[in-house]
Amino acid sequence: MKKFLFLFGFALLINFNAEACPYQKMAEVDSKLYSNKSNINTETFAKISNLRMEGEKKLKIGELDNAEEIFDRALALIK
Repeated sequence: MKKFLFLFGFALLINFNAEACPYQKMAEVDSKLYSNKSNINTETFAKISNLRMEGEKKLKIGELDNAEEIFDRALALIK
């Protein structure tokens, strides 16, 4: 029984981490975009904001892979 509970908990943990990745990237985009230390010009800020909104829409409809790609593009513009 202990082995079953351990394996079930481990599988649940892996599944939770896999699903949370796009949400973590969205939070990372937000923190870098609205940071006081960011030196982003207005044109780049607008592009990143649009990508962030597009990624959020994809998350809401369940397209996690597409959302993650969009957030990756936004993060690439920040760096």
